[in-house]
Amino acid sequence: MAQRFSWRAMVVCMVCLGLLVQARADEPALHRDINEHIITLHVEAKDFKGVVTAGDIPVTTFRPDGNGPFPLVVISHGRSASKRAEMGRVRFEAAARYFVRKGFAVAVPTRLGYSGTAALGDPENDGACRAARYDAALQAASQQIAATVARLQQEPWAAKNRVLLVGQSVGGISTVAAAALGIPGVVAAINFAGGHGGNPDQRPGVPCNDSALLKLYAGFGKVSTLPMLWVYTQNDKYFDAAHSKAWADAYNAAGGRAEYRLMGAFGENGHLLFSAGNDIWQPVLDAWLARFGFTTPGALKAPPESGYAAIGEVAKLPYLDAPSIAAGYLKFLDARGEHRAFALNASGNWGWAFGADDVLSRALANCQKASGKPCMLYAADGAVVWRH
Repeated sequence: MAQRFSWRAMVVCMVCLGLLVQARADEPALHRDINEHIITLHVEAKDFKGVVTAGDIPVTTFRPDGNGPFPLVVISHGRSASKRAEMGRVRFEAAARYFVRKGFAVAVPTRLGYSGTAALGDPENDGACRAARYDAALQAASQQIAATVARLQQEPWAAKNRVLLVGQSVGGISTVAAAALGIPGVVAAINFAGGHGGNPDQRPGVPCNDSALLKLYAGFGKVSTLPMLWVYTQNDKYFDAAHSKAWADAYNAAGGRAEYRLMGAFGENGHLLFSAGNDIWQPVLDAWLARFGFTTPGALKAPPESGYAAIGEVAKLPYLDAPSIAAGYLKFLDARGEHRAFALNASGNWGWAFGADDVLSRALANCQKASGKPCMLYAADGAVVWRH
C-alpha cells in the first residue's frame, strides 16, 4: 500500500463502472429537496487471503438544483464487522445537506461487504487482531472510492477537476489511502477519526496491530501530494489521541500534507463527532475549505429574534389555514432538548427537530421532504425568528 497504484489499471479492473438506475419500488422515498438519487456501481475487491468479491453497490447522490457542474464530494463510511448486513444504504444525510448548501454534489457509496452485499463476502476483513492485515482491506476500500469518483465524473452535473474526499473511521483511513492513489481531479481530502481495528469495549482507544497502521500511514504520506485535514477528538474510544497524533506525525514526516486537528471531548465517545456533532465540525470545515475556493457557507446559524411574535403565540403562526401547522407547532413547544427548531412554508408543510445537534438543518429537512419545496425557519430555541 505504500507504493502508488496505477490509476488506469485500477479503473480497468473495476468492471462495468455503473449504470444510472431508478430507485426500486421497495426503497424509501428519496428526498427531492436535495435531489437524492441512487447510482448502481459494479465493483470487485480482493481480501487479504486473495478471495475476490464482486457485486453491485449503491451510490447515493445528492446535489443542488440546477445543471451544474458542481464540485463533487465523495463521503466514505466506517465499519462494523458484526453488523455489516444491518447497515442499510449509507446516506450521511446531515453531512450531505451541509455540502449541498455549499454548492457540492455528494456521492456516498455503500461499499462491498456491507448492507445488501454483505452475504457476498467481506473484502475489508483484516484477520486476527495481533496480526491484523490492513493493506488489502484499505486497497479494497480505496479502489471503490476511486471507482466512485470515476463514475461520477461521467455525469454532466459533476465538475471533473473539483473533487473532495471525506471519510469517517475506517472510511477515514480509506480516504487517506485513496488520497495516495493520485486520482485525477481530487484537490483535497478530509479524514474524520480515521483508523482500523478499534474496539471501544475490549481495547478502549487502542487499535489492533498499531505498528502495522503506523507503517501504512507513513507509506501513504510518502506518496500522497494532496492537502488533508485530519479531525480527531480527545475522547475517541476507538483511536485515542496518542495514536492519532503518532499517525499524523508519521504521515507528515514521510512527506504528507496533513493538518492534524485534535478537538475537545465530544459526548461519551468522540469517535461519533462526524455523525452527531455537525454544529462543531461544520464551521471548522467552512474555514478550511475556503482555502480551496469553496467559500459558500454550509454551517447554519440561527437568525436573531425577529419580534414577530412571542414563542408561545400560536395564533400568530402564518399559514394557519393548513390544518396541521398549529398541532405541529404545539409539539415543538413541548419538545425537551438542548436545542429545538420549527420550520414551515406557504404550502402548509412544516417540520421540527430537537436535541443537541444540527436542529436547524433537521427542522428544515423534515419540512421540505414532504414536498421538496423550500421551507423557512419560524422559531429556534426560545425565540421566533420569522421575517417573511
